[in-house]
Amino acid sequence: MLKIIYMGTPKLAATILEKLCTDLYPPVAVVTQVAKATGRGHKLVPTPVEDLGRRLGLNVLASLDVNANPTLDVIKTFQPDIILVAAFGQILKEEILKLPRLGCFNVHGSLLPKYRGAAPIQRAIWNGETKTGVTIQRIVRKLDAGDIVLTKETAIEPNETSGQLMDRLAHLGGEALVEAVKLIETGKATFTSQEESQVTYAKKIEKEEAILDFNLSANQLLNQIRALQPWPVAETKLGNTRIKIFGSKVAHLTHPGAPGDIVTDHKSFLTIHCGQGTALSLTEIQPDNRKRLKIHEFLHAFRGNFPFEKIGT
Repeated sequence: MLKIIYMGTPKLAATILEKLCTDLYPPVAVVTQVAKATGRGHKLVPTPVEDLGRRLGLNVLASLDVNANPTLDVIKTFQPDIILVAAFGQILKEEILKLPRLGCFNVHGSLLPKYRGAAPIQRAIWNGETKTGVTIQRIVRKLDAGDIVLTKETAIEPNETSGQLMDRLAHLGGEALVEAVKLIETGKATFTSQEESQVTYAKKIEKEEAILDFNLSANQLLNQIRALQPWPVAETKLGNTRIKIFGSKVAHLTHPGAPGDIVTDHKSFLTIHCGQGTALSLTEIQPDNRKRLKIHEFLHAFRGNFPFEKIGT
């Protein structure tokens, strides 16, 4: 049985850890980020990986810097055969990469070499991709550039959000990681170098990217809205009120209009003219300081006299 150290932080990584424990065997230690203060009371909340690890009775190390002492010294005491990483949030430096005899391996949420980087799931949806997957690859000093052990592909559903796809890829990633570890353990793994000419990058999502530009086409905006859930959520302005957009669909309008022009029956639909002669209907929104509302619920508050003619200005 291999001595595995597992490193991860969010819900996705916890799902993969659970699969590793049930379908293979538990790691000798789990490393995660430190608990963060959240909410009005600033209560310290452990990461999903720490929470699961402690419930499973595993050795859990919460660290601000995995490459520094004392965390590094503790890791060395376990003499790991292999280190497995999924959405950990820290870069492993050379001393750790050289520590396990079989190497360090990462679960990446794309079909490498496409979408190397911090936000592969979100960027794939934003760019209108129809398929994605997970890759198990050896960790090297250059980000997401190591040899590939295996990939698993899946379709991206037309209305799927990043959060929904992330949940599916977590389960797929768990399956892929278990399969890869078995191949590595038995010496049957093959390592395929990445084709550098095919590399694309998925930069981190910034909060400023949430603002919608209705000069874009409806399809582009729909993809942006899907990509930005669950964070930071696409937004625009209606009058002086900021609204977050959780649901939308491409629509068809028979008469012309400028990007941002609103068409509504004041009761059941609110449709926006977009760029390239396209239109987008909003189906679920959240005005500032209010709960999420279906569009008919939102319009109902205006009692048949919706006063806005334009959005996003």
